[in-house]
Amino acid sequence: MNGAPPRTFFWPYFLLAAMTFVTFGGPFLVLVVVQGGTSPNWPPDRAVEWITIVAVLGLFVALFVGCITVSRWYPRLRHRKAPRGR
Repeated sequence: MNGAPPRTFFWPYFLLAAMTFVTFGGPFLVLVVVQGGTSPNWPPDRAVEWITIVAVLGLFVALFVGCITVSRWYPRLRHRKAPRGR
């Protein structure tokens, strides 16, 4: 029996934190950028507004796919045997 603590994984927690930040902060960033143009209404009239919208949505989709597929990255977590009873 090895006395070392179990190895913790950093990336799943990082993905969860980043996904939380983008989910709650992204819409506010889009709102601030869209209201900064000459017309605060929809559709956006500046290229930076469209780039911000596409970047926030792209980052959200990338992080979402990362969160969904994180179990594929660590196959040892999927194949861990259940602890035996006494």
